Amino acid sequence: MFGRSQLTDARLPIFFLTTLLCGGVLSLGTSGYALAEPPATLPEQSVTVISSPLPIAIPYANEQAHGHVVFEHSFFDFGTVTEGDIVKHMFKFKNDGLGKVKIVKTDTSCGCTTASGALKEYQAGEAGEMEVVVDTKGKKGIIVKTVTLSIENNDVEKFEISLAMKLEPPPHPMISNVRNINAETACKSCHLESGAEQSGIFLYHRVCSQCHGKKGLGGSGLALNDVKWQKIIDDARLKKVIKGGVPDKGMPSFVDGVTPPLTEEQVDSLVQYIRSLVQH
Repeated sequence: MFGRSQLTDARLPIFFLTTLLCGGVLSLGTSGYALAEPPATLPEQSVTVISSPLPIAIPYANEQAHGHVVFEHSFFDFGTVTEGDIVKHMFKFKNDGLGKVKIVKTDTSCGCTTASGALKEYQAGEAGEMEVVVDTKGKKGIIVKTVTLSIENNDVEKFEISLAMKLEPPPHPMISNVRNINAETACKSCHLESGAEQSGIFLYHRVCSQCHGKKGLGGSGLALNDVKWQKIIDDARLKKVIKGGVPDKGMPSFVDGVTPPLTEEQVDSLVQYIRSLVQH
């Protein structure tokens, strides 16, 4: 039989052995049992990183989203237009942006062009129209007109549209008697004022082509490219006809008794161009 103290002493070696085998979680101090120091290093552990998509940028509540005005077309060609006509075109557009916009101003390239119907605010997705009117009175040849829009809260502050056309003189009325082109406003505008500072082919198509046709092919007046006629009339006679007219044929004067008259240099340039209409 073992006494109590002997049993206790006999179990101590087993207790210490068990403690060492299990990693030593307790140590015996002078005043009893105490917690052992943690291991110097911890075993490595694998870490799984979970990725997440980048956050979507959302405007703050106090930020203003911009609009985006888009026109169906920003250029329009009227083609051939008779001088003096008033032509119109409707430009259609839409605010294709996220915020509202406001068209606050339209500037035209000259006083003959006007734009209307567009000055207002447009919500996102809202469509609009702008009518552009061009008065061609006093205009000649090929002309291009522009309209510049000033737009608030748009992705661009200014936007330009343009229109083009080729102007031709109206068909000349048949003349049964000599008319004073200096006295009648319509005649003076076409046959005198439009030829200011012009010469040669440009002068011809301003003051002569209405009657004698393009390139002298003829119309209400004589065909100037006629070979037989060109052989009959000399330069001196041709100059006299241009200056004083031919009353019995209905041709008016372009120098004598008119204001502003063609200059001597202009008359000479017309004679030279008329001669070039026939290849001898």
